[in-house]
Amino acid sequence: MHILIADDETPARGEIRYILETLTPDATFYEAVNGQEALDFIEREPIEVVFLDINMPGLDGLTVAATIMDGPEPPLIIFATAYDEHALRAFELAALDYIVKPFDERRLAQTVERIRQALTERGTLLQKQTVLRNYLQQAVPSDDLTKLWGELENENRMLVDYRDILWLEAEAKKVYMQTAAGHKLLARYTLKELEPRLSQHNFARVHKAYLVNLNAIAEVVPWFSGAYLIRIANEAQTEIPMSRRYAAQLKKLTGWR
Repeated sequence: MHILIADDETPARGEIRYILETLTPDATFYEAVNGQEALDFIEREPIEVVFLDINMPGLDGLTVAATIMDGPEPPLIIFATAYDEHALRAFELAALDYIVKPFDERRLAQTVERIRQALTERGTLLQKQTVLRNYLQQAVPSDDLTKLWGELENENRMLVDYRDILWLEAEAKKVYMQTAAGHKLLARYTLKELEPRLSQHNFARVHKAYLVNLNAIAEVVPWFSGAYLIRIANEAQTEIPMSRRYAAQLKKLTGWR
């Protein structure tokens, strides 16, 4: 079992790791001191279980959880929190897995048993993931999410900040994102699903097959019949078509006359 402990407090990480090492002596442990570091571990390591502190500075635990659950085959998440009657009641109503600081060995032993069951019974794992996704959709505003999972041809995953995405393109019934670093990554969403999510972060639909980061546009060139070509500010100066319909929408959105 590969376990990640994400908590900004060193004593809390040490306490839970000490108990878990006793309960799961064959496990491999990782420690993250903040939300971004937790996401970095999940991107590159085969993490199966995350013990995630709710109240971390920067990216809080719920936003980290929402980002994790947005990716393919997410790990099992156990929330860790100091006693907060309101928060715990919300978790209980949503049937989420959580543990309370200071950690109790007997409670952690019960949690470990539930983890083992979920990891060996796919139906149980999928049920827990569905419950968590439903909760996070209500608890975390979509504009708090600023990263998108993409897949390379070798099926390795990358977590890309919206700012580093130049455009997304529908191609052969799949959607790919092109990054500033030159990666072409599979995004497991449709453009229709991504448009409302990314429009809050300065992306706009310019064609039925393209969603573009407006910050990545170098220039817009008239083409024909009211259509345009968009040149991207990358080394290749990639040209993307903008249809007349979407040009009218973009003009209205940006105040372009």
